[in-house]
Amino acid sequence: MFLKPIHNSDQFFDKAEAALGVFGSRAWLSIYGNALTLIGIYKDEQQLIGGFYYLKTKKYGFDFIKLPPYTPHCGLFFISESKNTSASLSFKKEIMAEVCDYFSAQKSTLTILAFPTGIVDMQPFVWAKFKVVPNYTYRIHLEQRIEEIKDHFDPKNRNAISKAIKEEVEVRENNLKASELFDFFEQSLLRAKANVYKNELKNIFYNFSDLQNSFHFTAYKNNKTLGTVFCIYDKTTCYYLLGGLNKDLKIQGVTNLLIQHCIEKAKTLGCSIFDFEGSMLPGVEKFFRGFGPELVPFYTANKAKLGLELLLKFKKRELF
Repeated sequence: MFLKPIHNSDQFFDKAEAALGVFGSRAWLSIYGNALTLIGIYKDEQQLIGGFYYLKTKKYGFDFIKLPPYTPHCGLFFISESKNTSASLSFKKEIMAEVCDYFSAQKSTLTILAFPTGIVDMQPFVWAKFKVVPNYTYRIHLEQRIEEIKDHFDPKNRNAISKAIKEEVEVRENNLKASELFDFFEQSLLRAKANVYKNELKNIFYNFSDLQNSFHFTAYKNNKTLGTVFCIYDKTTCYYLLGGLNKDLKIQGVTNLLIQHCIEKAKTLGCSIFDFEGSMLPGVEKFFRGFGPELVPFYTANKAKLGLELLLKFKKRELF
């Protein structure tokens, strides 16, 4: 088994999309242009059995390895054919050791990676002195009837939705153009003092998004925009990707109502999971929890050179 850069991207995307869904698709990963590094995991010279991706950037003369913005993980996937439990565990351990060795060999000043929810064996990274940190997302299982899903909502959440409906908030589906979505979310992220990756954000709306992979709902009152939620989806999972609110208008329950519409839409599309796509900020976690979802862990592996690590222990103790 060995790792090397991908040269046959068609083969990589076919296998990655089958394993990862939309975050392994060519359409999604193309929003990063040539900036993304694709690495294949090979059983032999020709047989691709897995892979992953990441961004390598340089700042102040230092190399940094990080996740692509707006993507939740490094896309690690691999195909195991063993049906024997011990052999399967050993195979997974070998894969993770190879991936860990690969990133260690990059000698990056700072490496911050997140892994898909199905990746749970992080021991090779722990042994290699990475800081392995649990993170969480929330998921709703959509096999239930929509009435049952709503029954799991917190009563305060249901009340907020009822208030928005009584305020005669109007919800429209897929009514904004790409330019309008970009402008809205750029401003929304700036108001929230969040990082805005303009090129990637623009590519999501101008080059990626279509009715086969995404949708959005927008709320209005007297033709004034109250908020918008944008989701992407594949055959199994719908992801809450971006949400924004016009707080100046101060109408309660707008985002609650929009997310309810998104959940209903995901169910009609045949998705089996609605994923809130990360829930680590306390206020955001509390809000998402109000929809009665399941808490699902995933892991990050972080490492910095000693001087930077000591600084980050003060600034980002939760990561280092």
